[in-house]
Amino acid sequence: MAFMVAAYLVIWLAVFVFLISMVRRQSNLQREISALREVSQERESAK
Repeated sequence: MAFMVAAYLVIWLAVFVFLISMVRRQSNLQREISALREVSQERESAK
């Protein structure tokens, strides 16, 4: 029984680490998209 509880804890820990990783990646992508939009707007206004 102890092994089963330990296995569930490891699995849930892995799921939380994966989710945190995904949230960080999405946040970085959002920042990059915002920066690209700003550059694109600057180039459009320069024309």
